[in-house]
Amino acid sequence: MSATLLAASLTTLSAACGRQQPATGVPPYDNAGGGPSTSAIASVPADPAPSASPSASASTARSLPADGTVSTRRVYFTETTRGVPAVHTVLEGERDLSRFPGYFMKSAPDIADDIARRAARTDFSRSVLVAWTRTTGCNRTKDAVLFRSGDRLALRLAQTAMGQCLVANRVVAVFEVPRDRMPKRPRFAQEADPRADPPAPGSTVAFGGLEDMREPGGRRSSEVTSARQLDAFLAGLPRKEAAALREQLARHPRRGDERRFGFVLTGCGPTGAVLTIGRRELSAAPTGDETKRCIQVQHYAAVLAVPSRLVPERAQLID
Repeated sequence: MSATLLAASLTTLSAACGRQQPATGVPPYDNAGGGPSTSAIASVPADPAPSASPSASASTARSLPADGTVSTRRVYFTETTRGVPAVHTVLEGERDLSRFPGYFMKSAPDIADDIARRAARTDFSRSVLVAWTRTTGCNRTKDAVLFRSGDRLALRLAQTAMGQCLVANRVVAVFEVPRDRMPKRPRFAQEADPRADPPAPGSTVAFGGLEDMREPGGRRSSEVTSARQLDAFLAGLPRKEAAALREQLARHPRRGDERRFGFVLTGCGPTGAVLTIGRRELSAAPTGDETKRCIQVQHYAAVLAVPSRLVPERAQLID
């Protein structure tokens, strides 16, 4: 990779997607930021500092340590103008990989399928996957490289300035990283929230055992976004456990941009649940009991929330 390709720079899309501005700051492990260039590796640093000229950035790029690049395989890369969600996360195993494509099932199901197919041969006993999507403005992006400095990860993009555009470009990249090269608590240095996102969309807002339920009657899954839908779901559960779930939900008021789904699950002492989003279906599974064994499984109820923009049209709930 040439020194020109490694020059650090970033341009961000203006409100009208027409005018671009240079980014400033200290990259993860060198000492100068970069100005705009026609072919560069873009980086947004975590800490602000004065920017340097493109020539100074190129000089610094030549001194980057060889172990700055942590990925051994670029599993997937694409540039798109579709509204793929912003996500940055680490996939630790097959379970994470099977659920991660749910982020893209509504906006770009072909991207979801490609990621699942190309990442299928990952040896998770030796490696993890780092997935990252970023908005890149009007620039065209030809390549991406993942770097590490301490516990900070940084995405460098090989870009060409393209002037004005009506819709911002976004990149989707997935990298394979050996476990011994990954920080224990990775921080995504170019994000407002540097913590890793969940590997699957959705979050558990209520969960509890159903001790008085031997065989659940009626539907085992239902949308519970509205108060009427929630009442109908809880009416099918034992009164005591339904009251406990309602109390949990009261501590997590519904956001205006999310939908909620209730499930009755079985497991051996799980501690939570996760949502799986397919092209036309939603399902849930218990978590926390993967290594446990029990003679007789127990029933549990879970309510999971997910941003509305991630739910495919006419998605069906799978019990």
